[in-house]
Amino acid sequence: MKDFLKKLGFIAAFAFGFLPGTRVEAAAGLLSSYTADVTFSDPLGGTSMTIAFDGTYYWTSSGGGTSGVRLAQISSNGALVQTFSPGLDFRSVFVNPNSRGTVYARTYANGTIYQQGSPGVFTVTAVVLPGLDNQTSVVFNGAGSEFLELNNGVVSRFNLSGALLGTVNLAGWGANNESTYPQNRGIAASGDYWFTYVDRTLSVWNTSGTRLGTTTLVGAGTGFDPNFSLSVANGRVFITDGSGGLWRGYKIGDFSAIPEPSTWALLGGGSIACAMLRWRRRRRA
Repeated sequence: MKDFLKKLGFIAAFAFGFLPGTRVEAAAGLLSSYTADVTFSDPLGGTSMTIAFDGTYYWTSSGGGTSGVRLAQISSNGALVQTFSPGLDFRSVFVNPNSRGTVYARTYANGTIYQQGSPGVFTVTAVVLPGLDNQTSVVFNGAGSEFLELNNGVVSRFNLSGALLGTVNLAGWGANNESTYPQNRGIAASGDYWFTYVDRTLSVWNTSGTRLGTTTLVGAGTGFDPNFSLSVANGRVFITDGSGGLWRGYKIGDFSAIPEPSTWALLGGGSIACAMLRWRRRRRA
């Protein structure tokens, strides 16, 4: 009986997350750390913002003013194609994951969504998102059906016409200094998951606002520019070192394999029930 209780305690601890975090994260499909499998130089000055991939080219952006070179076109193998001075103070560039060919942008202190027509030329769309913080990035959700904005632990959701659909509070927000500017104003999305970043720590959230786990992005940039730069592009999470440094892309994996916390509870309960049945059968035998 004593041996069984020890085994039962081990199973319960594993199922409900009392073992060390790296084991639980690995069991959930999220490794404790990832190494970049794509790197290339950042050609822009100013304050680094986000990166997008349109299916053929990467597009990198910078902020801190409207004048000068603020946008770069980069080939899929990381070679600089051309730079542009579009007259915009970027806070994010992004694409719709369903179509990808068109690059969109959000600029400083402006709720208008811009659209790139020809390389380096952006025009205003009819979409204006209300109530945005001056500094926040805007991205599409993983389905391409909504716009998202994060402002210090609160995710605002907008439909494609710009109407506010509602907000989601990120439960437990504030860990690892994430409430500090500028990391408190950036979000990325892929599939059914959201990502936030601060100084090499990437958090993965579900769309209900539950943190599913964290991981370390090995060698990723830390500090002001990197914490602005969080992006999802070409199937990877990207972070820059800052102007003149490197962009690093991390292929995190298939997040559809990560069970929800409630699923882990069911799996844990099932494991305990199976262990008890096996023990009872051995006693009867």
